[in-house]
Amino acid sequence: MHFSTLFTTAVLASTSLAADFAVKVSNMNGDLAFTPNNTKAAQGDTVTFHYYPADHSVAQGTFAKPCEPKANGFWSGFVPVASGVSPTTFVVTVNDTKPIWFYCTKANHCQKGMAGAINAPYVDTGNTTDAYIAASEKAASNVTPQNVAIGFGGKLANSTSASGSPTAASGTATGTGAAQSATGTGAASAVGLSKGLGLAALLGFLVV
Repeated sequence: MHFSTLFTTAVLASTSLAADFAVKVSNMNGDLAFTPNNTKAAQGDTVTFHYYPADHSVAQGTFAKPCEPKANGFWSGFVPVASGVSPTTFVVTVNDTKPIWFYCTKANHCQKGMAGAINAPYVDTGNTTDAYIAASEKAASNVTPQNVAIGFGGKLANSTSASGSPTAASGTATGTGAAQSATGTGAASAVGLSKGLGLAALLGFLVV
């Protein structure tokens, strides 16, 4: 019983160390871009999209077909914002470390460079964020997901602040292709290490 309780505590402590990464959907200047446009996240981490004026969306796509939705990919729906940053956020849980591509489906925003990624390689393998954005700018059309529920693959929630942690998160995002090891935005690698060390320390205590 004592072992079971401590083991459960160890697992919960490890899980609670998952990181959350904030991504701006446009900004106060109205730039058609995601900031950052590439986030390095570990499995189990969350990415929270924060919306700025005037009306934007986030849809998961593929590298092969920029500005087109991925089958069963996440979709936030449109989030209109009159001014400032919207209290509505879209939270996606990262299911693995393969590259995840996304774009804004509003008007021609994708063709204007409003595209980004999670765990895209930072080295020149061809499938980089810059290459995805460049291909998006040449896309013939900007496609909005059809017959897909708003908030699919993630969680629409209210943020505690413009850069704060979300109040809730559900749903997962699965990438495509193989991701390469690279140093990226945020501290996902350090968090992953902390997870392992924290769990190892607690399990070591059990053995003693």
